[in-house]
Amino acid sequence: MLRYLLFITAASNNICAASVGIRRFPAFVSTPSLSSKRSSLAVGRQQAVAFVDNNKEHSLQKNLRNIQGVVAAMTSSKNANVLSDAEAYHDMVSAAVDLANVYTRNGIVTATRSVRDIDTNSRRQFLYNIPLPSQSNGSHPFVSPPIELPTKIKARIPSPSGSKIAILVEESIPAGASESKRHVFEIWTDNGHQLANRIPLPSEKHGLVCTDFAWFGGISWSPDESAIVYTAEVNKPKTASFFTTTTSNVDDKNNTIIGGQYTLGVGKNEDWGEKYTSTALLSLFCLNVDTGNIGAIENVPGSFMAKDASSTEGGYVLGQPIFSPCGKSVVYTGWDAGGGREMPRRLGAIYCFQRPCKIYSSPVSELLGQLASPSADNDEEVTSKGDTPYVCITPNDRLARSARFSKPAGDASKLAYLCNTKGFDTHGGCMALHVSEWDMSRGSVMESSLNVVVDVVQLPGEREDETEVAGIKFPGLFLNQLPADCFSPDGKHIVTTTEWGSVNKMVSISLDDGTVSPINFDLLGEGFSDKAAQQFLCFTEDGGAIVTQSEANRPTVLGLLHPSFIQHGQGVAPSEVLFDMPPISCTSFSSSKPCTGYSYQIMNTQPSHGEVKVPVGSVLLLPENTETGEKLPLVVVPHGGPHTCMSTSYFPSYGFLCKHGRYAVLHINFRGSTGFGQAALESLAGNAGSLDVLDVVAATRAVIDAGVADPDRVGICGGSHGGFLAGHCIGQHPDLFKAAAMRNPCTNIASMVTATDIPDWCYVESIGPGHYNFSDFSAPSKEELDVMWDKSPIAHLQHVTAPTLMALGMKDKRVPPSQGIEYFHALRAKNVPTKLLVYDDCDHAIDLVVSEADFWINTKQWFDQHL
Repeated sequence: MLRYLLFITAASNNICAASVGIRRFPAFVSTPSLSSKRSSLAVGRQQAVAFVDNNKEHSLQKNLRNIQGVVAAMTSSKNANVLSDAEAYHDMVSAAVDLANVYTRNGIVTATRSVRDIDTNSRRQFLYNIPLPSQSNGSHPFVSPPIELPTKIKARIPSPSGSKIAILVEESIPAGASESKRHVFEIWTDNGHQLANRIPLPSEKHGLVCTDFAWFGGISWSPDESAIVYTAEVNKPKTASFFTTTTSNVDDKNNTIIGGQYTLGVGKNEDWGEKYTSTALLSLFCLNVDTGNIGAIENVPGSFMAKDASSTEGGYVLGQPIFSPCGKSVVYTGWDAGGGREMPRRLGAIYCFQRPCKIYSSPVSELLGQLASPSADNDEEVTSKGDTPYVCITPNDRLARSARFSKPAGDASKLAYLCNTKGFDTHGGCMALHVSEWDMSRGSVMESSLNVVVDVVQLPGEREDETEVAGIKFPGLFLNQLPADCFSPDGKHIVTTTEWGSVNKMVSISLDDGTVSPINFDLLGEGFSDKAAQQFLCFTEDGGAIVTQSEANRPTVLGLLHPSFIQHGQGVAPSEVLFDMPPISCTSFSSSKPCTGYSYQIMNTQPSHGEVKVPVGSVLLLPENTETGEKLPLVVVPHGGPHTCMSTSYFPSYGFLCKHGRYAVLHINFRGSTGFGQAALESLAGNAGSLDVLDVVAATRAVIDAGVADPDRVGICGGSHGGFLAGHCIGQHPDLFKAAAMRNPCTNIASMVTATDIPDWCYVESIGPGHYNFSDFSAPSKEELDVMWDKSPIAHLQHVTAPTLMALGMKDKRVPPSQGIEYFHALRAKNVPTKLLVYDDCDHAIDLVVSEADFWINTKQWFDQHL
C-alpha cells in the first residue's frame, strides 16, 4: 500500500507530498513544534504532518482542504502573536525618556530628549523648555510642548549667563565644492532670540567639529562670552593619483602627496576603532563670536602645525576643552596617539577608559587678542605662537581626564579632575578625585596645591564608612566624566553620579575631608528606596539641583531638589517632580500605552568561589499577577564589557521580555563589574570564562532555589562579553541553560585577537594584567594563542545542545562578525537548532532603531519557542 506524507509549512502554506513505506500512521499527527511549551504556535518554521492511506475512502483533496484550514488558523494566530509582540515592544520604547544636554539658565530648565522612530529608522530629538516652579507660592508653571530639533543641529551650547547660545549646524556645501558637508556656528544673542552671526568653519582650517561630548568632543565658552574653544578633526594631507601629476587637476602641487590616497596615515586615516571610524587626530581651535575669526591653539602637545604635515600618524588627540575662569588658558585632555610612545597602535577608544591620557593647560591670551581684531584675516593662519608653552598638569598620572573648575572666589578657583595614577589594563576601573588650586592672576595651577580628595578604593567598606546603598558599602568612584556643573555654589562640595553596586547613585563629596555621602530623595512620593537609579544633572541658580529618577520598571522622571539638599545627610532631601514626560509614539504602527506591569528587586549573592569576596549583585525583574507558587521561565542576562555594570535604570528591551513575555529576567553583575571596588573588578582579568561563569551560575541557582524560576526553563541572553558568557554557559552547563540568544559574541579569542580594535582585551581577560605591552605592539605567541583558545566558548562546543539565536552587526570592529559566523556554522553542523540574524548596517551595538527592534522581538519569540 502506498501512503502520502504531507508537509505543510505554516509560514508559507506550502504543501508537498512524498511517498512513504508501508507502516500505518494515524490520520493526523501534530509535531511537537506545533504546541510549544510557551505558546500554541511555535515561531519560525513549523510543520503539520498528515498521513493518508490511499486505500481509504477519504480523498486526498478533502484532507488537503482540512489541513489548509488548520494552517490558515495557525497563520492567523501567528500573525496575531507577531502583531502583539510589535505593539508591546512599541509601548516599552515609546515610554523611554533619554535625556541629554540638560542645563538651567534664567529660571528655565532646557533638556533634549532622544526618541526612537521605527518608521524612519532614526532617532528624533525634541527640545523641552521647562520653567522652574516659583518658590514663593510653590506653583508649577505650564510646560509648553516640546519642539523637534532638525537633524542638522549637532550641538546647542549656552553661554555662562544664558544671554548667548552657540548652535553648531551641519549643512551641505554649495554646489561646486568637493566636500559634501560643512559645519557652521550660529551665534544667537538677546537670550537666544536674535541670530547675530553665522560663521562657516573653513575646511582649510580643519575638518568637522567633534560632537562626541561623551568622550573626545567639547565646546566651551570663554568667561567673557567673546570666544569659543572646540575640538575638530585635523585635516588629512592632500593627495593625488600618480596619473594626475602632469595635469591641472592638482591644486597646490607643492603640498600634495602624489600617490598617497591609499596609504595609512596619509590618504587613509588610522582611526580609533568602533564608533570612531572617521576620527584620527583631533586638535583645538578658538573662535571669536563677534569677528568670526578662527585660530588653532598651537602650543599643545604634538601640535599638528609643528609636526610633519605629510602624515596623521603619531601625535595626540586633544579633547574635552574648557576655558579657565580667568579666561587666560584652555585646559583639556590629551590622549596619546603615538606621540607619547605609549600607544604605537591606536586601539579602540569607546568603552575603553584605560587609554593613556593626561590633563594639559595652554595659555591663549595672545591668540584671543589676535582673533578679536577686526583686521585679522581668516584666510591667513592665526595661531597661538605668541603664547607661552603648554603645561602638563598631571605628569605623574597614567590616566587623568574630565577637568572642571569651580566659580572663582577672590584670586583663586579650584580645578577638579578624575585620575588613576597607576592606571589599569582592564577597560574600566575605579577613579580617584583630585583637586588643585588655580591661580587666577597667573592663569595656572598653584604649585603643591594638589589634594587627593577621594582615592581609589579596592574593596567596599575599606574607607571605614558604614553608609550602604542596596547592601553595598562605598566601593569607590566609578564614573566616566564629572558633570559640567559639579561644584556646589559655595565651592565646598562636588556633586556627581557614581555606580554604587547595582545602583546609579547621586553623591556629594566634601572637599574638606573627602566624605562621600549619598543624596537620598523620592521624586514619586512612593516612599524612598535606595535601589532607584538617581542622577545629578546640574545646579540651579539658587543652589538647588536638577535630577532624574528611574527604576527598572519606571521610565525617567525629571525633578528638582531644593537648595538645602546637601545638608540633609542620610535623610531624604525635599524634592518635587518638574516634569513626568509622557510617551512619544515611536511608530505609526500603533498608539502608545502605559508600560507598567512588572516589579524588580536587587539580590546580592555571596559566592564561595574566587579569592576576592564581594557580593555578586543582580537585578531581578518579575512580571505581575503571577499565581502563588508559580515558577516562571527565567532569562539570565550577563552584561557586556566585562567591566561595566547593569543598573536599576529603565531599559525598555528587558521590560518587554518581562512584561509581555512573562519571563523573570535576571541581570547579573558578576565580579569584574564596575561599582564593587577595584580589587573585585581586576579579579576577573585572566579568569574570564571561569570566574564570571561561576558567578552567573551561582546567581542563577539562587533564583531557582528561591522558588522563583523553573529550573527546566532557563535561557541566557547577552551581547559582546555577555554573549561570550552565554556561549560558555551553554557549553559548560548544558543541563542548566536550555536556550540562548547571543549578540555579537566573542566565541574564539584566539581568532579574534588579530582582527579586533581591542587586542589588549584578548590578552588581559584571558591571560591576565601585564601581559599586553601597550608601548611595543607584537603579535601573539603560540603559547598565548593556546591559552586564548582554552578560555573561549568554542572550547566547549561539543557539549552545546541549547537552541541558539545569533545576531551580528556586519560593521562591527570590536568583535568581528566572523566570530559569530564561525560559531553559528559549528552549531548547525552539530544539528543544534540555530538561527542567524544579519544586520548589514550595524556595528557592535546593533543600535539602529529598526535593527534593535527586530533583534528583541526575535529574541522574545526564540525563548517563546524553546523555553
